[in-house]
Amino acid sequence: MEYESIIFERDGGVAIITLNRPQAVNALTYRLIEEFLDALARIAEDETVRAVVITGAGRGFCSGDSLTGMEPVTMDLPPGRHPMQERQQRLIKTLRGLPKPVIAMINGHCYGAGSDIALASDFRIAGESARLGDIRTSRAITLSTGAPYLLPQIVGVAKAVELLFTGDTMDAREAERIGLVNKTVPDAELRAATMQLANRLAQGPTKAIGIAKTLIYGEQHMNLEQALDHQYAYRWMTVRDGEEGRKSFIEKRQPHFTGH
Repeated sequence: MEYESIIFERDGGVAIITLNRPQAVNALTYRLIEEFLDALARIAEDETVRAVVITGAGRGFCSGDSLTGMEPVTMDLPPGRHPMQERQQRLIKTLRGLPKPVIAMINGHCYGAGSDIALASDFRIAGESARLGDIRTSRAITLSTGAPYLLPQIVGVAKAVELLFTGDTMDAREAERIGLVNKTVPDAELRAATMQLANRLAQGPTKAIGIAKTLIYGEQHMNLEQALDHQYAYRWMTVRDGEEGRKSFIEKRQPHFTGH
């Protein structure tokens, strides 16, 4: 697929997806989502990609849905399903299910469905000028792309209720204080800080990280017994990097992982 609404780049073992509709603060269209999904499929199949960064071009990460760019499409869907929501939900599920670490590099506005993309990522690093929030409920727009499930897991139920009911937005420092973002840095340092983390993860045991990601997100609503059984089932998966991890520990040196 030829990309028009995203930029797909590689920096060593890190893939960088940039939402590229800066004139619309990277609001989501059908085309952008399809390109995003295509890039994620390429990443999933490419063993040399060991970490992913998502960001936005220009002055924002993503302002949410495009009110004018969701052109009609024909899809064979069950009654009650909408093509826009179908694509958006597929994107959120793909991000969460990708067995590689995903970092949202949040610059500028991060609202609505754009916030859901950040919430579905494994890490969120924000520039200090970023603003985050979700005004949809306060504008009588129903939520269908992840926020009611994802946000309480990150900031707790009480804070999620407050944010989603009121539609209040916040700056990056407040987002860091409540745990919505992992780290806030000066805007000029955002890319360097994000890539430092991305490269660290890309040099790590990618397969083991992918298993940990599956376990963490898959066990959110299990009891302890169920969670332990779930973990036991994955205990027997072959992780070749495990031998290097043990050997490097014994030899008191830094490990050199292959991601397998």
